[in-house]
Amino acid sequence: MATDIFISYSRKDTEHALELAERLRASGMEIWIDQGGIEAATSWSGEIVRAIEASSALIVLLSKDSVQSDNVVRELSLAFEKKKRILPISVGTDFIIPHEMQYQLAGIQRAHLADFDGIVRSLVKLGVAVGEGRAGSTDLRTDPRVGRASLPDSASDTRKSLIVLPFEDLSPSGEDNAWFADGLAGELIDAFGHIKSLRILDRKTSIGLRGAKLQTVEIGKEFNTRYFIEGSVRKFGEQIKISVSLLDIETGDYLWQESHRGEFKDIFDIQEAVAEKVVEGLKLHLTNEEKTLVKKRGTENAEAYELELKGEKYFLKQTKEGFEFAIQLFREAMLLDPHFITPYFYISNAQVGLYRSYKRDIQLLEDAKRLIEAGFRLNENNMDGYIALTSIYQLENKIELAELTAKEFIRNAPDNYMSHFTLGYLYLLTSQYAKAIEPFEEAVKLKSDYLPSLVNVALSCHTANEPQRVIYWASVALPVLERYIKIHPDEEAWIVCQAMLLHWLGRDEDALKVLGLLSNVRDGNSLFNMAVLRAELKDYESSLKTFRKAIESGFVNLEGMRSFLNDEDNTGIGKLRQTPEYEEVKLMVEKIEAEQLAAAASNTEEATAHA
Repeated sequence: MATDIFISYSRKDTEHALELAERLRASGMEIWIDQGGIEAATSWSGEIVRAIEASSALIVLLSKDSVQSDNVVRELSLAFEKKKRILPISVGTDFIIPHEMQYQLAGIQRAHLADFDGIVRSLVKLGVAVGEGRAGSTDLRTDPRVGRASLPDSASDTRKSLIVLPFEDLSPSGEDNAWFADGLAGELIDAFGHIKSLRILDRKTSIGLRGAKLQTVEIGKEFNTRYFIEGSVRKFGEQIKISVSLLDIETGDYLWQESHRGEFKDIFDIQEAVAEKVVEGLKLHLTNEEKTLVKKRGTENAEAYELELKGEKYFLKQTKEGFEFAIQLFREAMLLDPHFITPYFYISNAQVGLYRSYKRDIQLLEDAKRLIEAGFRLNENNMDGYIALTSIYQLENKIELAELTAKEFIRNAPDNYMSHFTLGYLYLLTSQYAKAIEPFEEAVKLKSDYLPSLVNVALSCHTANEPQRVIYWASVALPVLERYIKIHPDEEAWIVCQAMLLHWLGRDEDALKVLGLLSNVRDGNSLFNMAVLRAELKDYESSLKTFRKAIESGFVNLEGMRSFLNDEDNTGIGKLRQTPEYEEVKLMVEKIEAEQLAAAASNTEEATAHA
C-alpha cells in the first residue's frame, strides 16, 4: 500500500515522532511509522524496507540520539538510494550530523519540530499532497489507527474568507465607547455567519485582534483569509459616525469605502446598509432565507440594543463581577423591550455561570428556567435556551432530563456545533468521559477552530484513559490555542489550558514554565485548574496552595473539589496528604459542603411553605 511519508526516528524520540505523525495524519497524509521504536527491532526487517519503497518521502528526526542510531542511518541511506524526497526535522540543537549522514543531507534545508506550519509547507514544496478529498488520502472518520472525526481544512475551503477587524473607537476623550465599537463589529460577524458561501472568523477571535501587533497581510496569512472589513466609530451623546471599508489583501485594493452619520436610533439601518455593501463587494449570491437572516433584528428599540451590547461585553469576561453586571444591563434591556429575546438567554447563561462556580443559590437556577421558558414562548425556533437548560438540569442532578434536552437540541439543530458541544460538556461534567468524546469530535468537525471543543475533547480522552487520542487531540488543539494566546496574552484560563496540553504531550518542563508565568491569578476556575495540573505534575505543595487560593477567591464547585481531594489515581492523594495544608483545605471544603446542604434545606423548606 502506497504511503506519503515514512518517519525515521530514534526510540528515545518516540513521543515526538508519534505526535508529529498524528498531526500529519490530521492534515490528510498517509504516514508509516514503526510505533515499537526502530531501535527496539531485532533486525532491519523487510517490512521496513518495503515501507520505504512504498513511500514518496522520508522524514528523519535529527536529535542527539537519532544521529547515533545505525538503523536511522540505514533508513536515510536507503531512501536516498531510491531517490525518495527527504525532509530532515531538528529535535533540539545539541547534536552534530555524523559523516555517515552528511552526504545524503547535503544542501537540504531543515525544518524544526516546533514549526508545524513550516513542516507542512516544506512537504508541499516536496510534492506531498495535503488535505482531504485526494486520491489515497486517509479518511480520519474511519481510519482504525485514529478513530475520530475528520477536520475541515481551511486551505481547501472554496468559500470566500472574511475577517471583521475590531472597529477603532474615535469617540471624544473621556467617552468610553469600546462596547459600541466591539458590539458593531460583533453584530456584523453574526449577520455574515448566516451566509453559507462565506467563511468568517468568529466574533471573539476577531475582536481579540484589537491591539495585536500584526499587519493585515500577516493576519490574512495567519488565518488564511483574503478579505477584511475595517472600520471606525465615533459616538458623542446620541450622534454617531461609522466609517467602513472592504479590503482585498490579495490585490491590495479597497473594494469600497464609505461613511454613515446619524443618531444612535439609526444604527439598524446603518448596519443593514453596510451588510448589503459587503455582499455586493464580495459578489455573494444569497438565498432568500440568508437575505432574511442577514437583515434580522432582535429589537427595534435602540436603547435596549445599546444595553444589550454593553451587557455582552461584561458577560464575555466570564468572571463573577462580569456576570453580575451583565445581568443588570440585560434586565434593563428587557424592561425596555420585553420581546427582545437575546437578553433572556444571556441572563440564563450568566446565572448558570454564577451558580456553577461562585454562588450556590438555587434561586438563580429557578429564575433562569423561567426566563428560558419565556424566551421559548416568544420564539420556539430559537435554540439558544437549550444550552442553559441542559446545564440547569445537570446542576439540579436531573441527569437523564439534561441528556434528553441536549439530544433534543441536536435533533433540532444537527448542523449547529453548539448542540453537539452541549451534549459533550454534559457528559464531561457528569464524569461520562468516554461518552463525551464523540459529541466533542462532532462539534470540532462542524467548527474546527472552536477552542472549548478542542480542549475538552482532549480532556475527555485524558480522563477516559485514551493516551493515543490524547496525543492526537492535544497536538491539534495546541497550535490553535497558542495562536489564540498570542492574540489574547492576558487570558489566564486559556494559558492554564496551554500548560495542560503541554503536559499531556509529555512536555512537562514547558508546562511548568507556562504556569510560572501566571503569578497573580485571581479567577477561581483558573486557580482550580492550575491546582489540578500542578498535582498531575507532582508539585503537590504548590498544588494545595493554589487550591486554597481558588477556595478563597469564591470558587464553590463542590463536585470538582471533592474529586481533587479524593482522586488517588490522578492527584497522588498520598502525597497531597503529606503536605502541611491538606487537613486545613479539607476542612474548608467540608465547610462549603455544610453551607450548601444548609442552603438546600432552607430552599426546600421555603418551597414547601409557599406550596
